[in-house]
Amino acid sequence: MRIFLKMPLVLLLVLPAPLAWGGDESVSDYVAQRWAGLFSDLPAQTDSKKATYPLFQTSLTPTFFAPPLASPRLRDLAPETDQPRTQGLLSSITWLKGTFVTETEVARSQGGADWLQSRIPGDTDGDASQRMVRLGLTGTAGSVRYGMLSRSAGQAFLNGPDQALREVWGEWKTGWTTLRSAIGEQWNNVAGDSTRSRLEQTYGRVDLAWKRPTWPVITLTYAHNSLNSALEPLGIAPQRSHNHTLESAVVYNGMGWNARLASSYILGSDLLRGGAETTVRMQMLTAAFSPLNTLTISPTLGYREEVQDWSGVRTHSPSASVALQYRQSQQVLISAMGNYAGTRSSDGLINTEQVGGKGRLAWDFQRAQTWTTLISLEAGYSRMTNHVTPVAGREDISGLLRLVLAAL
Repeated sequence: MRIFLKMPLVLLLVLPAPLAWGGDESVSDYVAQRWAGLFSDLPAQTDSKKATYPLFQTSLTPTFFAPPLASPRLRDLAPETDQPRTQGLLSSITWLKGTFVTETEVARSQGGADWLQSRIPGDTDGDASQRMVRLGLTGTAGSVRYGMLSRSAGQAFLNGPDQALREVWGEWKTGWTTLRSAIGEQWNNVAGDSTRSRLEQTYGRVDLAWKRPTWPVITLTYAHNSLNSALEPLGIAPQRSHNHTLESAVVYNGMGWNARLASSYILGSDLLRGGAETTVRMQMLTAAFSPLNTLTISPTLGYREEVQDWSGVRTHSPSASVALQYRQSQQVLISAMGNYAGTRSSDGLINTEQVGGKGRLAWDFQRAQTWTTLISLEAGYSRMTNHVTPVAGREDISGLLRLVLAAL
């Protein structure tokens, strides 16, 4: 009877051995290696010509996300323990020496009463609405990579709320050329609340990139998507549209600077208006350069034009911004940014301008082995002017002096 009980264990250790043996290898050596892998307290017998690899490797990493401070005004601030944030865990498993990688992430939003009270009306399941679950699979076969992605976030989740996504993608790389394609679907109103509309979108895209050392990186992208509304409650207009997008971009990285120029052309059709078309053209220039090791300047220029063929209305939206960061030393940091955006329509119904700026001076004036003391002075200014309805304009000036005592 004992012999029959031991037979399955012996077969488990011996049967996976190769059918053909050559050189100095033997069945006894293979069995010894299997025993060494199963029991860590036994020394492994390795072959100098052939190294053994584990079947899979796992890792568990905590995740954390906190949005940047939207307003430096004192009335908008909250204790750090009550500020909105997300915390979670990311589990990653690598199979067959990196041939497959699976990821599972679970996160939950946390924060004070102000964040919880600002949830979208209609949510009755607080715990589920604050959670996010993401599953991912990535495979590699030579020059081909492929994968799948699934993500679902409740409407009270801080980062990408009330969104569900399913996507399948593939990538092929040879020499300087990379071809990538993806198809998927996404929708909102994850909880299926009948009092709110749900927008369902199916999409597909193809990216082609050329990347050669010391040369600019050139990318071409074609994408299409269909948008349909479902769960349409009374009082909310339905939506049916189909869009085609063509985008090209040139990126160049130099010594101490980089720049990106992108241009997009979008052709949209409103299916509820008999296929009435809307054309959108966008150009965007972003750059960053460092004239000094301690100074970085990042300007951005943008322009957007929208033409409604069914009404003939044109809408122009120029924008510009610049950000500056200067680190005088390890203790002193100076940062500033300014932005401008305008929107004007040819029928005169829209004419707005937005101007804003923000500055920050941070000084780490005392640092010990277990704690540090940081003092920062922050100031902000924003103004929105509505030339059509002047009473709708607003202006805001704010300042903040912050003292931080933090443990290292």
